[in-house]
Amino acid sequence: MAWKFDQAVIRGELDNTVPGRVQVRLEIVGRTEPMLLDLTGDAWRDIAGSRLRFSNPKPKRQFKIPPSSEVQIGWVGDITASQKVKLFTVPEEEWRQAHRENRIDSVPTEMRNSLYLEWYTAEYGRCVIESADFEMEVIEHVWQMDEDEESAQKLSNMHAMREYLAGIIQRPAKCEDDELEDELRQEDFTEEKWEEQLKASDRLNDASMEAHDKYMEDEDSERKIAFVMGWDHIIEDMADEQEGVLPSDDDPPEKKRRREWMEAMNEAAHAIENGEIEDDEDEEGDDDLIEDDEEVEDSDDEAADEDDEDDDLFGEIDRHPLQKQSRKFLMGVFEEMRNAGLDDPREEEPGHPLDVFVSNVMQISGKLAGALGMMSRRRTSGIDIETGHVLAITKRCLNWTNEALSALNAMHELPEYADHHAILDRWQAELYCLRDGITDVRRELQGG
Repeated sequence: MAWKFDQAVIRGELDNTVPGRVQVRLEIVGRTEPMLLDLTGDAWRDIAGSRLRFSNPKPKRQFKIPPSSEVQIGWVGDITASQKVKLFTVPEEEWRQAHRENRIDSVPTEMRNSLYLEWYTAEYGRCVIESADFEMEVIEHVWQMDEDEESAQKLSNMHAMREYLAGIIQRPAKCEDDELEDELRQEDFTEEKWEEQLKASDRLNDASMEAHDKYMEDEDSERKIAFVMGWDHIIEDMADEQEGVLPSDDDPPEKKRRREWMEAMNEAAHAIENGEIEDDEDEEGDDDLIEDDEEVEDSDDEAADEDDEDDDLFGEIDRHPLQKQSRKFLMGVFEEMRNAGLDDPREEEPGHPLDVFVSNVMQISGKLAGALGMMSRRRTSGIDIETGHVLAITKRCLNWTNEALSALNAMHELPEYADHHAILDRWQAELYCLRDGITDVRRELQGG
């Protein structure tokens, strides 16, 4: 994911007075030397040809900042001082309270200009500084960019984003000899094969999240997201729909398959809207954060009822003790955070150890639920698809456990948690216990 550290910027200067070159100087909280950028390309029309100074009235430390001590050589992304952002018009405590009460949509907002400074380097990938709070001043203007030059620069920026995301996705090269195998083979479902698929899925998800984060508020978001993601087939389909192109027998097989799939999805969505098909929620996941014990009990009862309905298909299903343990631990973490006053949002500090800890514990609980549920449905004959998948998931859970433990160690070193060491120690002990349970499951599946 992109480096974002606007809160840590104290002040800076951007110089695009030389066409085709942008130089930037940034002073960062906690660093004695400034961060220097030397970038190929130009800013948007509003500040192209200019020298811009900006300062942050309330700089704060951040945990995720590129560790560069030398001049970063790279190329520009989108650079503008007129990026539109939606901001709350009420005091911070008021919108935070609305967030806690799940009524954030009712808080009034307004659109304001913000500085958007994006660049790419071979060492650190994509970096973004975006803020509507900076005080900005154009102190020199040397040349003027016209509309055609700006359009060309924006297109170049989209190509830069596309190349950057392609590096994240790492799509395998297509070979003409590649054919889909009709026959399933056991060697295609080992832990290693599943891990390859999971890593590919992670990369695609990371790239998609980054594309949506950048373009989701854009008027042409669908087309731009499809372009930077390399989904040229979607752009082609959108163009066909816009131009009224009808299906043809001469269409390539891949295009026919896409249309058949879209028709099937549209029919299913239409059936759900008309109540012909129930829109079942995922019984195994932990996507919704449950706020109190009564709701937890209700959800467990509902999940148990759903499991009973599946008995005819899969036989009797029991929730694995480790699944219950991980869920209980997650709910306990949320409760202790509320009681200790540790649950306030920390948007100002991306990468904060507490956020890292919580996100990893949530990953463990959610993924264990799915993996252990799959383990209870393992086939007794034929190709064993499930065991390799469960081993791959539980290996990841071990990694998340270690990351959560590292985050707890980092919290121990922070002065703001000096009064909460007892809670941190308790979480650490429970994580060790959870890790031992995951190791036992893996040993059992491996026949050890």
